[in-house]
Amino acid sequence: MRRFIPRKLLAFTVATACLSRVALIFALFCIARQYYYELIILIIVFALLHFFSQKFSLELGGAAKKKLRDYFQDKFLDMMPVQDREQRGMPLQELSLHYMKTVDLMEPWYSRFLPSAFLAVIVPCVVLGVMFFIDKLTFVILFVTCLLLPLFLFLIGKIAKQKSEAQWQSFSKLRAFFLESLQGYKTIKIFKKVREREKDLEAAEGEFGERTFAVLKVAFLSALVQEWAGSLSIALVAVSLSLRLMGGSMDFGTAFLALLLTPEFYRPIRQFGSAFHVAINARVAWG
Repeated sequence: MRRFIPRKLLAFTVATACLSRVALIFALFCIARQYYYELIILIIVFALLHFFSQKFSLELGGAAKKKLRDYFQDKFLDMMPVQDREQRGMPLQELSLHYMKTVDLMEPWYSRFLPSAFLAVIVPCVVLGVMFFIDKLTFVILFVTCLLLPLFLFLIGKIAKQKSEAQWQSFSKLRAFFLESLQGYKTIKIFKKVREREKDLEAAEGEFGERTFAVLKVAFLSALVQEWAGSLSIALVAVSLSLRLMGGSMDFGTAFLALLLTPEFYRPIRQFGSAFHVAINARVAWG
């Protein structure tokens, strides 16, 4: 999978996305310190960098998809001699559909998961570094709570991988069953087995729907856990800041700035969690 990565586009995507986050952090500084002219400039810079990061991300996915298509095309043509393609292994039509489905599932892995994986490491480290000089207690809270989200992702990811593998097997079964039905339709009709074949197709379709629904439930559970952990962590920071602000041990500008920066610490981790299921599907399809 790594050899198909367009490294320059990946570097441009990660660089522009990180710089956009840095511009946003400086914009939050300007909001807390009431620097309005600098704020307008930084918002424009953030918008431009975010636009280019999204553009590079789409180009990254397209370039990787093209490389994958060329690879599977060469593999499809060179796998066996022309006269033996339909006699060995997977049928020709099924093999073609398998490659097409794999390419479609792999494209988000390059365009979404890889950039989000880099951002989930770089951006929280930048926010932690800034928070260390702003407020030490908030820094400790962020550092401790950031360890919970990867742990939850790991535990849920094991279940999601099993569900995705079952879904992929069910899809392969449905795909092969449908192709066989199309190829042998005349024979099925001659022996008057159309109704029986329809029932078998409905059963295979129902199984695939159940497996897909199971994957969606795991994805919903993952999103729920991420939102719960992130919201709880932000609430802890907000309570800590408000208590110290009322006690007079912290000024309003510092507390306001720390509260503005806290959601930006968890945002890349949440985005990584959303793209994590895309990576699982891609891994299962590639395997």
